[in-house]
Amino acid sequence: MTPRSPRLIPFLAFFFRRKVLGQKPPLLASFKVTYRCNLACRVCPFHLRAGEAGGHMSWDAATASLDALRRQGVLIVVFEGGEPLLWRDGPYGIGDLIAYARGRFPRVAVTTNGVQPLDIPADILWVSVDGLPETHDRLRSRSFARVWENLRSSRHDRLYVHFTINRENRHDLRPLLDKLREVRMFKGMTVQLFYPYNQGEAPLTLDGRERKEALETVIRLKREGRPILNSTGRLRAMIANDWRCHDDILVNVDPDGTITRGCYVKSRGRIDCRACGFSPVAEASGALDLRPGALWAGWSVFLR
Repeated sequence: MTPRSPRLIPFLAFFFRRKVLGQKPPLLASFKVTYRCNLACRVCPFHLRAGEAGGHMSWDAATASLDALRRQGVLIVVFEGGEPLLWRDGPYGIGDLIAYARGRFPRVAVTTNGVQPLDIPADILWVSVDGLPETHDRLRSRSFARVWENLRSSRHDRLYVHFTINRENRHDLRPLLDKLREVRMFKGMTVQLFYPYNQGEAPLTLDGRERKEALETVIRLKREGRPILNSTGRLRAMIANDWRCHDDILVNVDPDGTITRGCYVKSRGRIDCRACGFSPVAEASGALDLRPGALWAGWSVFLR
């Protein structure tokens, strides 16, 4: 067995329970530890909730939620925000919460805006970069220089960039991939499409033609050998948005301690499946349907 093989066993057991035993364990938890953020990005509504009661988790609430997820059978926890690297409760910081989670789940990931130093003990680290400097700064609070410095200095061994395609940045994808060659630890990019929560974020939704053109560009870049980690099949399915969604594989945890099973938007906004751009859900759903490309994408991101 390779050192990573024991990590594979729970995922094989997950498929056995779902496909053979007919059970419905969840796979992935989106865990928002806080709505607080050090940026005010035009693409995101969550920093606007920072002042809400229950907008920042305590250590006790966070660990209790993680224990509840473990009992449900969740395999992957992704800490999000707001900005998760800002999370703190008394003597506890995000590193302590990651360590607690790593003792209970096969894979623990963090999605960050990249403004803080990136060498944290998560298994997987996603940094949101939404274009070349001018575009990124317009969308994400003039943060590109700090993010880029942290990307270049990071020594994290599973460092990914996450790019959310919208009306303003869709032409930056190719040149950004070129620029990311300067980042020694960069392992690949995942993409999704902007989703309109309509809660104060900018109107950046792609229309049908723009959506098709953007996703065809991503497919073309992948075929050229660029490090796009989404599968071609799921990217193609998202053009028409007619893929089969298994949202019962998802669990959402919000800073007030609410745990909700189902769509990523559930309890966070109005669900509009026609506008869905959540490629991670498309990939996970495709993997559950045993589509080879989606299975390989999951393997590449989480286990390889």
